[in-house]
Amino acid sequence: MFDKIKQDATHYHVQWNGGDHYQVSGKPNSAHVVNLAARTCSCRGWEGTGMPCRHAVAALWEKAATGGRVGALESWVHPVYTMDRWKLVYSFKVNPINGRTLWTKIQLPTTIVPPKHHTQVGRPKKLRKRSAIELEELTQSGRLSKKQTKATCTKCKNTRHNSRTCKGQAEAGTSATAGKSGKRAKVVKPGKGGN
Repeated sequence: MFDKIKQDATHYHVQWNGGDHYQVSGKPNSAHVVNLAARTCSCRGWEGTGMPCRHAVAALWEKAATGGRVGALESWVHPVYTMDRWKLVYSFKVNPINGRTLWTKIQLPTTIVPPKHHTQVGRPKKLRKRSAIELEELTQSGRLSKKQTKATCTKCKNTRHNSRTCKGQAEAGTSATAGKSGKRAKVVKPGKGGN
């Protein structure tokens, strides 16, 4: 993620005010203010994720170019992304608990009931809600990618092809009377005009 942020930061122009504030502009009439002392940006991306946004990375590069001490860009990322913090989270033991039958029964003063169902106005949606990754793929290419999916033929039930490109792989192996072309031999049922 941070490599992508650094790649996007190369397209920005930075102006320094002589202190801790930087004006970072990219598109026309679009500028953001970065405060390196408070570690904030007006796009609120740095505060929301704890990872410097592309405006902040551009400001850090400008500070390093003007002789300021910046260090590694990764040192400006919140410690929650470090391996030491991950090890600290999982350093505690999870104590086992008794089953539900051994829990102590208590009398609750109130009974929690589910909320009343309210039918929404309009026709209900049939399509499921797409994930953020699917929506991103749709906006980039205009159609969803079929990567990581296996096509299954509806005729022979084999994978790696569909019914449009099927050449009768299952029929050729199972039918002894099939011809070289892969066509199924005609079967005449008794009592239906057979000799």
